[in-house]
Amino acid sequence: MQRLTSPDSRNSQIVPSGSWGRPITLIALASCGVLLAGGCSGPCSAPPTGRQSTRDAIPAAEWTIAADPAAVRPPFAFGEDDDRFLDEIERASFWFLWNACDPESGMVFDRSSVTFVSTAGVGFQLAAIPAAVERGWVTREEGRTRVGRILKALESNPNNRKAGLFYHFLDGRTAAPKDNDAVSTIDSALLFAGMIVAGEYFGGEAAEIGQRLFAQADWSFFVLRDPRPDELYLRGFISLGWKPTNFADPTGPGSLLPYAWADAADEQRLVSFLAAAAPNAANRVSARQYYRLRRMLGEHGDSGVHVWFPWSGALFTHFFAHCFINYAGMGPDDPGAHGVVHRPRVDWWENARRGVRLHRIKAMENPPGLPGFGPNAWGLTASDAPRGYAVPGVFPERVRTSDQIAQYDYAEFVPRDDFGDGTIAPYGAGCSVMFEPAASIGALRHYRQVRVGAGGDSLWRDPGRAGETGEFGFRDSYNVGAGWVAPDYVAIDQGPLVLAIENARSGLIWRLFHRNASVRSGMRELGISLNKSPTGD
Repeated sequence: MQRLTSPDSRNSQIVPSGSWGRPITLIALASCGVLLAGGCSGPCSAPPTGRQSTRDAIPAAEWTIAADPAAVRPPFAFGEDDDRFLDEIERASFWFLWNACDPESGMVFDRSSVTFVSTAGVGFQLAAIPAAVERGWVTREEGRTRVGRILKALESNPNNRKAGLFYHFLDGRTAAPKDNDAVSTIDSALLFAGMIVAGEYFGGEAAEIGQRLFAQADWSFFVLRDPRPDELYLRGFISLGWKPTNFADPTGPGSLLPYAWADAADEQRLVSFLAAAAPNAANRVSARQYYRLRRMLGEHGDSGVHVWFPWSGALFTHFFAHCFINYAGMGPDDPGAHGVVHRPRVDWWENARRGVRLHRIKAMENPPGLPGFGPNAWGLTASDAPRGYAVPGVFPERVRTSDQIAQYDYAEFVPRDDFGDGTIAPYGAGCSVMFEPAASIGALRHYRQVRVGAGGDSLWRDPGRAGETGEFGFRDSYNVGAGWVAPDYVAIDQGPLVLAIENARSGLIWRLFHRNASVRSGMRELGISLNKSPTGD
C-alpha cells in the first residue's frame, strides 16, 4: 500500500498502489537545478474527494510530503541470499575504486580508459574505503594508507582549487587541474563529503587533512550576487563553478559561471548543506538558502506527489545527496520555520522513493517502444551511450499551486520525457536500493543475466577475488536495441553504487558522515535532526 498525499489530512484515505517496488554521474556544469515535492499534512493521504484534487491549485505551503508511518526505512534486514548478492555487487564496484588508480597518488581514475581523475569520483572513493575495511576486503592499515596518500596528493598542489574549492578534473599523478577545466561546487561537495566520511573512520592524519581542506572552502565566494538581468531570481544562490581568465594562472583572476544551484534536487541540496556546515563561519552560506531552493510539485500515475527537477529527469538527481546525508532518519523539513514561504514540507527519503517509482512506471509504460525496458529494467540516468555521454530522463506532470511565483518558486520551463536511445545504466536502479530494495534487487539480478548483440556480450564481468581480472562487475551501461555494452567503468557511477548498497545494508556511510562536528553544526544551523539513527550509532 502507498498513501498518496493531500494538503488536508482530515480527508485521508488509503489507496492501493499495485504490487511493484519503486525504482551517477555528474551533469555537465551547464545545467542548473530544481526539485519539487508534494505531500500530506499528517500521514500521507489521498486527494480529498468531491472538494479538490491534486490538479487544483493549492498553496504549496500547505503540502507536506511524508511517508506512510508503517514504511520500512533503511538500513534494511535483507535475507541471506539477497545480502550475499548485494555483497557481490558492492565488492565488485569497490575493486574499481581500489584498483583503477594512479599508483602514486592512489586516486581513482575518472573512468577505466583515462588517467585523469574527477574530484567527485575521488570523493566517492574516499567514502567507500571504510566500507571495504568493515567488509574485510582490505585491511584497516591498507585503507588508512590509501586515504592518506590521496589526501596528501590533493593538498600538495595549491593550483587545484580556488577559494578552497576544487577543479572538476585533475591529473591523476600530480593533482593539477586539467586544461580548460573549471572549479566545480558539486564535485567539491562530493569530495568533501568523502573526506568527512574517511576522516571520521580513520581519524588521525586523515581527519586532520580532510577537516583542514574543508575549513578552507569559502562557499560565500561562489554566491551569485550579480546574475544576468533576465535571471534576477538566481541572486543569492551558489554558482555551479568558477573559471579562470587564463588557465596558465588557474588560481588567478576569473569569474563565476552564470548558472546557479537554484532547485532542490540532490546535487543542489548537498552543496547547500555543506555550505551551511562550513567549519569557518566566515565561509558559510546562510541555512536559509538551503530552504530557498525551489520546490516544484509533480506526479505521474500513482507515483505520489513529489518535488522534481525540470532541468534533468535523470534518476541520479534523486539519490546523490542520500549517499551521505541520512534523510531516511529525518521526517519532513519546515521551510516556513526559516522564513521561506511558498515551499512544501518534504521528507526527502520519501520524495526520492516516489521519484524512483515514477522512473519504474515510465519504463514499464515505455511510450517510444524501445527494446529492453520493463519492470526489472528501469532507471534512466546519466551514463555512457553508443554515441557518447548521455543524460536521458523522465518527468512527472506539474501539480499546480496557487501561491508560487514563476521563476522565483518554480521553473517555467516545461520539459519532455527523454528516453534517449534506450541505454540503461545499472547504477540507477542499483542506487535505488536505499528507497525500494525489492525493485532494486530485482533489477540488479536481471542485469546480471543481460546478454546483448550477436555474440551475447555480458554486462557483468567477474572481478576475481580482489579485482585482479581487471573487470569490476557491471560495465557502465548497455543498449539492447543497439546490441551494445559500454566498454568502460565510470567512477561516479561505481562509487555511489558502493555507498548506496552499504547504507541500505548497514547505514555505515550515514553514521560516519553525521558523526562529524561540522556536519552536526550544519544540522543545527538548518534546524534539522535525526529521528532515526542508522544501526550502531
